[in-house]
Amino acid sequence: MNFKYLLLAAALFVACGDDSSSTPVNDPPAKEEKIPANPSYTDCIQTVFESLTADFSLYGVNIGSLVIDSMYWDKGDANNRGESIYTYKAYWTGTHLDSTYESNFRDGEWSYRTITNTKKAEVTTNGNITTLTTTDNGDTDTRTVYFDGDSLAITHMEDGSPFTSIYVLKNDTIFRPTQDEFIAKDEKDIHTCYLKEKYDGELVVRNRYETGVQNGMIVLTRTYIEDGLDHKTGTMFMFRL
Repeated sequence: MNFKYLLLAAALFVACGDDSSSTPVNDPPAKEEKIPANPSYTDCIQTVFESLTADFSLYGVNIGSLVIDSMYWDKGDANNRGESIYTYKAYWTGTHLDSTYESNFRDGEWSYRTITNTKKAEVTTNGNITTLTTTDNGDTDTRTVYFDGDSLAITHMEDGSPFTSIYVLKNDTIFRPTQDEFIAKDEKDIHTCYLKEKYDGELVVRNRYETGVQNGMIVLTRTYIEDGLDHKTGTMFMFRL
């Protein structure tokens, strides 16, 4: 593994020192206006890279990420579109997530629910490292992110052990050095890119990403591909504060 990647992973296990700053983010800040998406902002690689940190935006952490306004997922494949659907809509006051509205369509029936955001969060920063700790109903979750503009590493707990995902943006490609995966642009369309994986000595396309702008929102659609065929697909509508 490249020495820089080792440093990225190692940095996430270093505790923030005495010079770190800790900021509670539970109280809603002053209301801010959404900035409409620039129609030229549709580069697929850049959009995918920024969307990787969207979860941190839910807690007012600004590390270059986009903010999710809503999502639409069709869980079927190309032959049964519309039979299993999930939608999500977020309601904000500035950078504070107040609540979400979710709907599910399954077996011909819709179900709906509104979820009030009751999570308490604390953000700690030390240079390029940000740690987000959230508490909800007594359960605590911690995520740590290293971000320096073109390198991103996120650590979280999985099955009781720390798991780190590393992404490096270089030459219009997002590399995942620990996963034998990379995301590259379509040769003819900057609005489309593909997640490719090395499998049995061959490159296999796992996901297709498509970007655009709709009603002032940055739109990112991800389609899962199996055996060369389209399966479930999801679309996120995002904005900047």
